[in-house]
Parts: sequence; structure tokens; C-alpha cells
Amino acid sequence: MGASPGKLAELFNRYYTATATAAETDELFALIRQSENDVELAALLRHAWENSDFGGQEFPAAVSDRIFGAIVQPVENEIYEPEYEAENVRSLPWLRYVAAAAVLAGLIFFWKFRYSPAVVQTAAVKPKATDVAPGGNRALLTLTDGSVIVLDSAKNGLLTWQGATAVSKKDSGQLVYLTKKTGEPAKFLQTNTLSTPKGGQYQVVLSDGSKVWLNASSSIKYPTSFTSAERRVEITGEAYFEVAKDKTKPFRVFFGGSEVEVLGTSFNVMAYDDESATETTLVEGSVALKNKGQQKRLRPGEQGAIAANGSIATSVVDVDEATAWKKGFFYFRDASVEEVMRQISRWYDIEAGYEGKIPVRQFTGKVSRNVNISELLNMLRYAGVNCRIEDKKVIISF
Repeated sequence: MGASPGKLAELFNRYYTATATAAETDELFALIRQSENDVELAALLRHAWENSDFGGQEFPAAVSDRIFGAIVQPVENEIYEPEYEAENVRSLPWLRYVAAAAVLAGLIFFWKFRYSPAVVQTAAVKPKATDVAPGGNRALLTLTDGSVIVLDSAKNGLLTWQGATAVSKKDSGQLVYLTKKTGEPAKFLQTNTLSTPKGGQYQVVLSDGSKVWLNASSSIKYPTSFTSAERRVEITGEAYFEVAKDKTKPFRVFFGGSEVEVLGTSFNVMAYDDESATETTLVEGSVALKNKGQQKRLRPGEQGAIAANGSIATSVVDVDEATAWKKGFFYFRDASVEEVMRQISRWYDIEAGYEGKIPVRQFTGKVSRNVNISELLNMLRYAGVNCRIEDKKVIISF
């Protein structure tokens, strides 16, 4: 039976604004798969599409038909070949304009699609493949003496003491440091390292109250207690910071040969080795980005990118794109197949392989990171990119 009045709209809006709980998301997906909700779903998609950044984009009829077929007849873990009558789909006049609002197996994703003739070719049906679950709260904590705590399996509560600092694990995927005031200076600097694997993420609250979110395949090295004249941490990969204000102790983040200096602010640093540049995106406050004698001060909404040659370029960006991972989303804007696959590889702990020449495709959209990889890869398939899963490897073929 269909949804109760207003229920589908309520769940749709909560999911679209990233406020839905896991239970609400599951309920929404179930309702989307029920054909009796198609009319209301169509209206919600049209409204969301027309009010999105991409609402002016129009798509070829064949592309629109195929995407809508994925909405009303999702098939998990395999490439889907529509078996519906195209005339039925073309009877929806607004579909030409909302084709990019694809819900594949309950997955809401807005596409800006750079059309090429190859895209409208229907992919051949492939056998079902092993699916891959999304990442989660997984990390390793390396203590001062070199011992390691596996946080995914550690019990909640007090984990250990590092000098006068208590280290505790919370039930929300969070590590918390709390230093007792003893009135005595620390005998020596103790440092810990929090590291996430591919397919992992974690949050740490440092002893000064600063909060750090680690994305997949990342690490942060920090003192268990900030006792010197500065608060210094080192990162690899990607991290989002909410720095506690302390005018007497500047907060410095080091990555590679670069540095971000702040007093109190919120910002994101992306410094993966396999990306062409490192990016520091300021959400609020003020930071100074330094590299090889250069310095750029960022304002909220600006991003500083350090290229391989060490030069720093600043630009105004959409901060939601840079910080979407922290809120549980992938957010692509004019991203190539390779850029999309790098993010997918880190979060799902898979390898990406390519067969043939990589085509020119650009994707723009936001999609939940809390779905199996098969559902996410359907987006690539319906954009004309052939892909298959082989064990822990995704093969892109052309």
C-alpha cells in the first residue's frame, strides 16, 4: 500500500536535507520502491530538481527514459536493462527536465550530465557480483609507547591514561582527551596518532576541546596535552577542524611541507597523496596558509590550493562540496570519472581499474555515503560508464 498522506514528502525532505535517521532512510527507500507512490515521488523530484543548482539542464529523451526506468524498476548489484514501454514514460512532460534527479534503488542523486552519443547506448546485462558495504567508524589509536588500540572493537569508556590525560571512547565513533590539572608541568611530551584505514572515519576531541573529523585513509598526530606555546598537529589525508579559541596558543596544522595557522576557526584540509593539489577550505574564522615561504590568508568561503610546484592559488568555492563527507555525503561538481573513483575507492576500500581509454564525463551531484557500492555504481552505469565489481576491485571499461 502507498504511504500515509505527507509521509513520503516528509521523509524525502529529511533525506534531501541530510537530517534523516538510518531508520527514516530505510523507510524512504521502501516507499520509493512502491509503484503506487510514483506520482507523489515524481512531484517531489520535479520540485527538488527545479529548485536545485542544475534545474535548467535538459536531457535527451533516451537518457531520460532510461533513468526513470531505474527509478521505478531498480535492480540491485547488476546492470539494468529497462523493460518498460518508452511511451508510458514520455507521457510525463516534465521528465525531460528532471531526468537528472535519479533515484536508483532508493538513492537520490542530482546529475549535471555532459551528453555524448555513447551515453544513450543500453548496457548489456551482467551477472550479479559481490557487493561492498560502505565504510564506517573504524580507526587505530597508536599510543606514546607504540602500542595500538583497535577502536572499532574496543569497548566504550576509559581506554587508557597518557600521563595526566584520560583517553576515552564514546559510543558515537568519537575519541575524547581530558587532561587533569595537576599544577605540575608534564615530564615529557606525549603524542598519539589516530589513523583511519580505507573505508574508515573517526572523530577526536583534543585536550583543548578542538574537534577533528578524519576522513578515510587519513591520520592525525597530536600531543595528548597542549603544554607548549603552540598547539601543533600533523595530518595526512583529509580532516575537518573546529578549533577551540585560545589567543595565547595558536593552532597549527602541518601536512607535507605546508602549514595552516589559526586561533579559532572551522576549516577542511584535503591532502591526499594521489590528488593533484592539497586544498584548505575555510568555513568560518580566519587562517593563514603557508608553503615554501609563501603565505595566503583565507576568508570564509575561500579555498587555498597548493599545486605540485608549491604555488598557492585561492578561490571562492562552495564549502558544502568540501565538507560534504563530514555530513555523510559524496558531493561531486564537474568531477571526472577518475575523481569520482578516487573518492569511492577510499570509502569502500576497493581498487579501481580501467580497461580501454577513459572517456570524458563530468558529474555533479550529492549522494549519501551510507549505501552499498552497487547502488552508487548504478549512477555511473546510467551515465554511460560501464563498470563491474570483481571481489574488491571495480573495473571501469569502455
